[in-house]
Amino acid sequence: MLKYGLILMSFLFISACSTEQADERHLITDDLPVSYSGTLPCADCPGIDYHLNLFADQSYYLQLHYQDSGDNATFYQLGQWQQQTGQLRLLSDDPQQTAFQIEKDGSIRLLDQEDTLINSSLNYRLQRETQFRAVYPAMQFHGMYSYMADSGIFTECLTGQRWFVAQEADNATLESLYLEYAEEVNQPLLVEVTGYLEPRANSDTGEIQPNLIVTSADDIWPGETCGELGYNENLLNTYWKLTRLNDEPVEVYEQQREPSIILASEENRLSGSDGCNRIMGSFQLREDKLKFNRIASTMMACSEGMETAQAVHFMLEKVRYWQIEGQHLELADVEGNVMARFEAVHLQ
Repeated sequence: MLKYGLILMSFLFISACSTEQADERHLITDDLPVSYSGTLPCADCPGIDYHLNLFADQSYYLQLHYQDSGDNATFYQLGQWQQQTGQLRLLSDDPQQTAFQIEKDGSIRLLDQEDTLINSSLNYRLQRETQFRAVYPAMQFHGMYSYMADSGIFTECLTGQRWFVAQEADNATLESLYLEYAEEVNQPLLVEVTGYLEPRANSDTGEIQPNLIVTSADDIWPGETCGELGYNENLLNTYWKLTRLNDEPVEVYEQQREPSIILASEENRLSGSDGCNRIMGSFQLREDKLKFNRIASTMMACSEGMETAQAVHFMLEKVRYWQIEGQHLELADVEGNVMARFEAVHLQ
């Protein structure tokens, strides 16, 4: 009996040690923020220099530099990271997610699109740096912008991070655009800007924080929000509310349906509303190409919004392409001109 007891205790001890080692291998959340870096293989260049920052708020910055590729060879990506059973996953607006296996030595190893190890003698590991080394992205940003008392705040959509907007470069254009559409003081509006982050000292605390320098105020979408962070909505089986039509905000009239569409995967059925009447039809979908067929509607007369209803039908007939960024769907004509913009709504 004593013999079996010793064997059981040995087994439990070994199991506990194995679990502890596995837990150590899977744990990367200590001492955040943290940096990873390394050079990974490239199909048409000597290598790709990776520099990854992970932050305690589950956000990340990734810098990719393609060696010997001339000008504009550095790219940036923002998003949220998740740790799942020995893997690190990077979630962004890119439909192809990036995943790494967390190694016992603290490094992370790039996985293929099926989340399996790449069988190669080439290096696919990023090493954890002993000290944090900050990345400051330069790219196009989407986020909620608010302005009050000569101070602008930008909340980036994919990460949820908040940055002060520096009063320089093209900041004046962004302020002017905001004041044109804001209906109340400090109202957050969804905007698209091109710019870069730069470390600046906080005027009150002296703390070094990233500030957003706007080099171009690109667009604004009143009435829209970021939606769920770090997530691209599905085209099919989603309620899409029309927010802009021919680059103009869409008005919803009292006691009338809001313009919307649903593309049901079952039998490729189209349903929705043009703002006055219900619409129905079918659609053809292939990659980024989309065409609506046999569009019909009920025949109610509405006191307001008939021009919008007619414009919705015209738009649906001309649609040939689609694109989703986060919670927003854009429909374009055969020449790629955006005709309509929608926002995903999750019905209770």
